[in-house]
Amino acid sequence: MILTVTPNTAIDKVLFVDHFAFGETVRAAKVAEGLGGKGVVTSWVLGQLGTPSLATGFAAGEAGRHMEEVLRASGVQTDFLWVGGETRITYVLARLTDGAQGTITTTGLRVTPEDIRRLTEHVLSLLGEADFLLCGGSLVEGMPLDWFVPLIRRAKELGIPTLLDTSEPYLSANLPALPEIVKPNAAEATALLKRPVYTAEEARQAVRELQAQSMRTPIITLGERGAVAGTDEGIFYVPPLPVRAVNTAGAGDGFNAGLIQARLRGASWVEALRWAGAVATAAVLTPGTG
Repeated sequence: MILTVTPNTAIDKVLFVDHFAFGETVRAAKVAEGLGGKGVVTSWVLGQLGTPSLATGFAAGEAGRHMEEVLRASGVQTDFLWVGGETRITYVLARLTDGAQGTITTTGLRVTPEDIRRLTEHVLSLLGEADFLLCGGSLVEGMPLDWFVPLIRRAKELGIPTLLDTSEPYLSANLPALPEIVKPNAAEATALLKRPVYTAEEARQAVRELQAQSMRTPIITLGERGAVAGTDEGIFYVPPLPVRAVNTAGAGDGFNAGLIQARLRGASWVEALRWAGAVATAAVLTPGTG
């Protein structure tokens, strides 16, 4: 069983526009809806690929129920911890010309220390049935910045492969757990290393630096520039496929889904990275997130 953990779940509203400027009325050419939160979207893509997974994390309100319905309709098992507030709504502005996007996120979930303790224990209890653990996305206000650490460490004790996909400040706070795979995008790697990581050569240097810090398999996705991965088989560049993106939100989660699926089926890193790149490309051709 693939277990995805997304504390800060979301629903995405994607607005396709020619441009956006404050002080102007901008009409959306079309509107799409999807899921938000890295682990949740990865589970959704896995469902589209015919690979079962179990999604957990916090959820709340009507938005949370809708999120759960969408996941279950895609064949994803769900086991969320229901809390106060509302699963957040994220507004994605996607430019029609090239699919470039910006995101406006809202706060919604309200969690207590008891909620956090319960979710921690819940995830730890699920690890006994897991073949893979993905910890993804941001954390809800009030959660410790290093909340993923005990989950990753316990998974490693059980021999379960782990993937961490989050942003600062959560990324650096949870790296001490040494997940098998850490997969920041260009902006996240730039924030982590405090220097530009936007080109393939910059990503290669960043991958080497992370490997020197005992990161076993760092993978940096570069959007339209592809991805660079450091593995025990070598450092590889994953070139982008020549397509016109519709919406780039969810591409990294598609990459995760393809990578996990391929590795669990016994693929080499080269094979898995090729498939991950292909799934990520398919994701950017869909209007909704994922």
